[in-house]
Amino acid sequence: MPGLIRRVQDYIRRYGLAYMLRHTAEKAWERVFRVYDRAWRRIQPTEEELSRQREKPIDAGLISIVVPIYNTRPELLSALADSFLAQTYPHWEACLYDGMSSRADTIEALDALAALDPRIRVLHGQRNEGISGNTNLALDMARGDWIVLCDHDDLLTPDALYRVAEAILAHQPDMIYSDEDKVTEDGARHTDPHFKPDFCPDNLRSGNYICHLMAMRRSLLDAVGGLRPAFDGSQDHDLALRIAEHTDSIVHLPRILYHWRTVGSSASHQNLEKCIQAARRAVEEHTRRIGWPADVTVEDGMLRLHYAIKGQPRISVILMGRKTDKCREALAASAPEDAEWLTADVAANRYAAMNQAAARARGDMLLFVDETVLPRTPGWMTELMMYAQRDDVGAVTPVMWNRRGRITHGGFAVGMKGAAVCRERGLPRRAGGWHLLMRQSHNVAAVSALCLMIRRDHFIPFDERYHGGLGAVDWCLRLGEKGLRHVFTPHAGALCQSRAWLLLTSDRDREDEAAFRKAHGGMHDPCYSAWFSRERANGSLSRELLLKARKEDAT
Repeated sequence: MPGLIRRVQDYIRRYGLAYMLRHTAEKAWERVFRVYDRAWRRIQPTEEELSRQREKPIDAGLISIVVPIYNTRPELLSALADSFLAQTYPHWEACLYDGMSSRADTIEALDALAALDPRIRVLHGQRNEGISGNTNLALDMARGDWIVLCDHDDLLTPDALYRVAEAILAHQPDMIYSDEDKVTEDGARHTDPHFKPDFCPDNLRSGNYICHLMAMRRSLLDAVGGLRPAFDGSQDHDLALRIAEHTDSIVHLPRILYHWRTVGSSASHQNLEKCIQAARRAVEEHTRRIGWPADVTVEDGMLRLHYAIKGQPRISVILMGRKTDKCREALAASAPEDAEWLTADVAANRYAAMNQAAARARGDMLLFVDETVLPRTPGWMTELMMYAQRDDVGAVTPVMWNRRGRITHGGFAVGMKGAAVCRERGLPRRAGGWHLLMRQSHNVAAVSALCLMIRRDHFIPFDERYHGGLGAVDWCLRLGEKGLRHVFTPHAGALCQSRAWLLLTSDRDREDEAAFRKAHGGMHDPCYSAWFSRERANGSLSRELLLKARKEDAT
């Protein structure tokens, strides 16, 4: 009981009492009414779809599933094997390496599985080398050109390998990952779906969002040296980071293909501190290998990166508006002594004024700040510059909130009913939101022109035909077409009272929306799952898509 009280107190300290009560109510609602479990029954592949896959076989070569085993309960092994045998893709093998289990029933169950189907191959090892070492020994057994990692107590959906094979044939990628959810220990109920973005490197550095299902070319896995035992507990995170250093040909399958079983004895449940420290070391080493070294710390259970600033970049601060004194005063505390200060009168045309100011600026970094934005966190400017200095980054934005402490800007989600919507609008600023993303630096498709930093050599002119906030979204998408990614960081925060430029009002400029849809109408937001609502960008499931999935299954 004292431990539970401490956890509740810690949660309130981190996120506030109101959010804790709201979050608890949402969890209770989910538990009682099984909201996601019922949704899963709608979106899971139907028997008709699985039959179609079996009747139209494809061949992307042998896919090897590697599984480390140690004292796994027989009923869990049986369920795992059943999920392999149910695969609609026939060209697979399962390589199970037993790390010298001491349970006789585990050994007997493995032998029984090997007798079921020749594709299930079992090796009883003479040593236990931990999860990474045992996985590497299972990898040594593999004969396929593609490797899928699987834990010993989890499950694949019946179409998992078929979808992987489709992606191999269509895209010839180097790595593939899918969405996932959790299943209760008895397998009766599905919970906690993780609908993921497409590959977002800053998300990955803040935490292992890729996780499962993860498939990769055998040649690439060999090239990076397999899994590293020194990072046990976060070995998959370390592996994903190292693979991403070698390729950008990474495909996301926006489907639930993997069920992570919630067994209390799993390593991530038992050794949370060990896991987060292993992840911290993995990310820190990764940043040094890619040439952008960062010190990585753990704050409130989250990874936070502190990139080293290269050289002595000069900042040009462009204050937008006519009453900028308060904004400048708030900025001065974190501004370097050699900062250049410019003012842009945005009354006539914001984007023309921003373009003109950028042309006058002489700094290496351009920081655009509207007069309504008042920084509220120490080291604010340095936090933005840490990300903006990188070669692959376009715009960087802080979290902005109103006087009630509610988020008004966390980046934009695009492809919405209103073209673009502020992410996590209205969430308490200390809360985490969907998979705690609002507590982590991560990639977003677009940011607001009210406050952003960008390298001067990355800047491109804004389209001056726009009158409102969609002009900034258009600008961000055009930067994205040049290969630049935009970053949201919650570690720089600001009070902001503006609404229109954050697309929070209903009276949007219809000409802007028409021009935006003409230019980007079919745009897919790589940072926001297509399974989410098109109305509010808060991670809630889209009713339309669930209904659509149900209709498609029926046909």
